[in-house]
Amino acid sequence: MKTALGYVRISKDEEGSVSLDYQETEITRLAERGGYRLVGFERDEGISGKSIKGRPGVLRVLEIVDARAVDAVIVYKSDRLSRNGLESLKIEQLFQKRAVELASCTEGHLASGNLEDEFMAYIRAGLNQRERKLIAMRTRQALQRKKEKGEKLGGDCPYGYAVENGRLKPEPHEQRVITKTKNLRDKGYSIRQIVAWLSSHGYFNRRGKHFTKTSIERILKRAA
Repeated sequence: MKTALGYVRISKDEEGSVSLDYQETEITRLAERGGYRLVGFERDEGISGKSIKGRPGVLRVLEIVDARAVDAVIVYKSDRLSRNGLESLKIEQLFQKRAVELASCTEGHLASGNLEDEFMAYIRAGLNQRERKLIAMRTRQALQRKKEKGEKLGGDCPYGYAVENGRLKPEPHEQRVITKTKNLRDKGYSIRQIVAWLSSHGYFNRRGKHFTKTSIERILKRAA
């Protein structure tokens, strides 16, 4: 039986997007129908698809593909891997080069290497990048409307929260980071050790970068 790895991603910028749990359920169903043995999932939660940089989940997927450690990777939709046109093409080329299958719950089997699929890869890459730019445009328009109405904007809300309808609400991923940070501090970890632990376990800040000593101190101060 062929082995398959699942990959799921969700971005904070994508209102009404498909949840990670739903993506995993659909990937599991596709694996069962296709006769794959699903070996696990890689996840990127709350991180934009603008670039693969700063996304530990997709980087691990590409390392696994490069090593040909699985026979296939299954995603809910190809734009979960990347919404950058050039990156999307390079990713599919890597799958073709390593003879690893790429399957999408919504688009079927991709990157098979034939002429038609190579042409469609360019189409998908363009559409994925177009969607990213449309999301960015809608976000800017929404922020402008909020500004015109005098509503609170999301850029200055404290870590651990998001703005919805002009009000703060807990942001699940960031709340988990806060809880983990507090638990590590309670166990006697220094600020520097907490920063190292978060980095090594794939936790990143809102911009997809590693936490700094200052940012962790700020989180702990607010949580006190």
